[in-house]
Amino acid sequence: MKSSDIEHYLRIAKEASVIGGFVLRDYFGRLLSDHVYFKGEKDLVSQADKDSEERIRDYILKNFPDHSVVGEEIGGDFKGDAVWFIDPLDGTKNFVSGFPIFGVSVGLVIEGRPIVGAVYLPYFNSLYYAGEGLGAYKDGKRIYVSKRDTLKRMSVSYGFPSRAKRDINLYWEIFREVFDKVGSMRRPGAAAVDLCFLAEGIFDGLIEFELNPWDVVAGTIVVKEAGGLVKLTKGLTNGTDVIAGSPYIFPYLEEVVKLKLGV
Repeated sequence: MKSSDIEHYLRIAKEASVIGGFVLRDYFGRLLSDHVYFKGEKDLVSQADKDSEERIRDYILKNFPDHSVVGEEIGGDFKGDAVWFIDPLDGTKNFVSGFPIFGVSVGLVIEGRPIVGAVYLPYFNSLYYAGEGLGAYKDGKRIYVSKRDTLKRMSVSYGFPSRAKRDINLYWEIFREVFDKVGSMRRPGAAAVDLCFLAEGIFDGLIEFELNPWDVVAGTIVVKEAGGLVKLTKGLTNGTDVIAGSPYIFPYLEEVVKLKLGV
């Protein structure tokens, strides 16, 4: 694929994520109770999610009418070689409660491979993005994963679903093992944002479980282009686990997860 094509896809991903982010900025701190719904016992969705996804979807299809678009709220078909994955509000619970760690994630997969990704953090007005072979950036500045090489000085982000399909005690065992070895662990609560924080060296590693493609497509290419390593245990399918990190910590995290989960 020509670099000019990747740059074109990336421009649309960046613009689409910001368009969705402006919707979230308008809603943040102003959501009414009747704008928040429960998809499940602990699974929230807001009117902001829906409006953001509609705006993003419309913009992508305006530019690429022959592409498929799959979003967290509206869904979509996995048709053709080019599929856009949208998380219009990554971190809905954070957003609803007023915690400013949330974002918009837009990524393109071509022939099963993530090609471009953009993650916009509306509260901070920060845009992370990457294209295959183009490097990873935050607000126009090149970013790289951490070079820390001592576990006790490293920080690991973690996450798991509120309604886990596995025995949740397996996750506690993994987190306890990692917690004993590293300097700190953090759970911001937004996978795409966590991956971007990893890409710029805030976190050294990341382990998050039972995610979906729209959670990870954009963030994983940002991490890879920043020099990090990423493993999706089930590929780009629902329920995939994500192990990511700098070259120093990734083998350790992969070993711990494999030992406990066999994946």
